[in-house]
Amino acid sequence: MKKRMNYVIILSMGIVLNWAFLSASIAQTEPLGPLMNVTEFTIKPGHEMQFREGIKAWKACYLQNKGDWTWRMWQRQQGEGSVFVLASDMANWAEMDKTDESGKSCQDLARTLINPHVEKATSHVTRFQLGISRETPLTEDMIRVSFYDLDPQNGHKLMEVVKEVEAIRKSAGLATRGYWYQWQTGGPESPSFHHVMPYKDYAAMDIIQEAVWQTVEKSAGKAKRDELQAAFRSSLQNTWNYIYTLDKDISRPSK
Repeated sequence: MKKRMNYVIILSMGIVLNWAFLSASIAQTEPLGPLMNVTEFTIKPGHEMQFREGIKAWKACYLQNKGDWTWRMWQRQQGEGSVFVLASDMANWAEMDKTDESGKSCQDLARTLINPHVEKATSHVTRFQLGISRETPLTEDMIRVSFYDLDPQNGHKLMEVVKEVEAIRKSAGLATRGYWYQWQTGGPESPSFHHVMPYKDYAAMDIIQEAVWQTVEKSAGKAKRDELQAAFRSSLQNTWNYIYTLDKDISRPSK
């Protein structure tokens, strides 16, 4: 990925990220999806406004220098502390070899206006999972992200179940609603997969839709539901989720 805002921020903070590649538990037989580079910023208490103003200044500088990078900045709505997540797409790993001169021109702003307000930053790379994800691009301003830490013995069952469940839902005429990502890098406490469910707003979360396991039982029978549900549960060591909202003022989703 080009060395833009996230690269400049992390380097100037002097943070060294030792990314360890996760061993693939599932053989790759389908075309690879694009990558996503993600940096999670934990903001110092009481510094959220200064952090956002610093990003705004950097963004204005970057656009003035005709930079072509696009990104989304999400703010986590639950959990401890104030957390922002910077996400940007990459077609492939080779993009990380590229240098962005527009970003270099604005690195002093990152060092003086952004870094002082960041308590810590962690980064990882994920890969979009084709075939089991919604085909249309994300346009919503709110997402619920569910994280999945796999069981060492049965973790391989997760994607097997997801693929079968999605096939059942499609045969029932239901569209895929969310996006799956597999983590390519991470630390000991990182999940292996996460799923992004988009929403227009909070009110959209109140709309009752048929649950996944209800669809499976209606379409394939209770025995199949019990089988897949048991396999799904056995594949997981831990799972958790957060809601994030898009901070449009400090994002640039498109050129």
